[in-house]
Amino acid sequence: MPVTTLVCPHCEKTVEIQASSVTRSRPCPECGQVVMLQMAEKSTKTKRRALLMGQNEPPTPVSLPRPEMTPSHEPQPLPGDAFDRMRMDPEIQQFRKRLLIGAGVVGLIVVALVILSILRPPLPPKRSVAAATVPSGEQPTATSTPMIAPADVLPPVTSGSLVFRPPGSSDLKTATASGGDGDSNASLARRAAGEEVLGRFLRAKDWRERALLVRDRLRVAPLMSIYYSKNADGPMEFDSLVEADEAGAGFTEHVVVFEGGGRRLATVEHGPSGALVDWESFVGAGDMAWSDFLEAKTVAPTVFRVLVSPAGHFENQFGNPSELQCYSLRTISEPGAKVIYGYADKRSPLVKELDFLLEQSGDATVPVILRLKFPPDAPVDFQVWIHQVVQSGWVAK
Repeated sequence: MPVTTLVCPHCEKTVEIQASSVTRSRPCPECGQVVMLQMAEKSTKTKRRALLMGQNEPPTPVSLPRPEMTPSHEPQPLPGDAFDRMRMDPEIQQFRKRLLIGAGVVGLIVVALVILSILRPPLPPKRSVAAATVPSGEQPTATSTPMIAPADVLPPVTSGSLVFRPPGSSDLKTATASGGDGDSNASLARRAAGEEVLGRFLRAKDWRERALLVRDRLRVAPLMSIYYSKNADGPMEFDSLVEADEAGAGFTEHVVVFEGGGRRLATVEHGPSGALVDWESFVGAGDMAWSDFLEAKTVAPTVFRVLVSPAGHFENQFGNPSELQCYSLRTISEPGAKVIYGYADKRSPLVKELDFLLEQSGDATVPVILRLKFPPDAPVDFQVWIHQVVQSGWVAK
């Protein structure tokens, strides 16, 4: 190991100390104080060497240090101030830089919010209801004037009537709502009769028994025979009947909740023959089976009850969206029935009628009775012409 000759900065004596390329400190052989052989400072970025005078390679090994000297392999305290060393740590400097940047960004955001709050126009003052009803030129009072003075004698009134004083008159009047308990009782009776016949309709053992409970049975019975020859017959398992409501003169609507969560709207007609179910609207029946119509690609106009919604599918003979309007057509007459597209000229009255119905429903699905037909030599079975809008809704009245 090379021996370095230097002057000890503590005892100022010339000593020889063994040193290497990785040596940082050695105890002085004379005074025992630690001598730093090499040290770097961050503040000045210069390296100081502790009085290196020369370096000799002795031919013989150096004698062992004296017992009172500190062993060179033990850890030695670092020179300088600990705070200065920590301040020069690269990680602490990077953290300090990030902290300053974050504080600057937060300050800019606060300044931007203050500027926006200054530039925003002030909100108009809220007007109270009492102040809004005071005529111009009059001062509002602390207490409101009652509609009827306490001293007035109220005329006898029945339940559901309104007592008021007409403008320009000093007499009290009584107004009664249109309809009374008689109308309410009649409405409740119609709903109860509708639920009763609808329950028997759903629990009927076959279509022949069910045909006795439908309106216009002479015309509908043959249609029921054809329908149930291709679809399941027998009792319809249902959970409950909910949301009964009036549906125009002589009709009530009922929501049937089937076992498993499915729902369907049923309409009951109340006439001289009693309460009868509208079977065609209940099953969405048409002039022929939906699957037969698609398979045969019938070119003659055929009546169907369909659910119409907006669509945008254009191809084949119906590939011009600038001239044609497209709708999605769906039926409930067959389980898993195929959904098709119907088209019509944008300038035709039926497009205006369908768009009006969709607009009234918020562009949702609407039930409509339509006449549909396939074009000659149709290449696919899911594109048809809408020939006519028969009516809105599925109940033929």
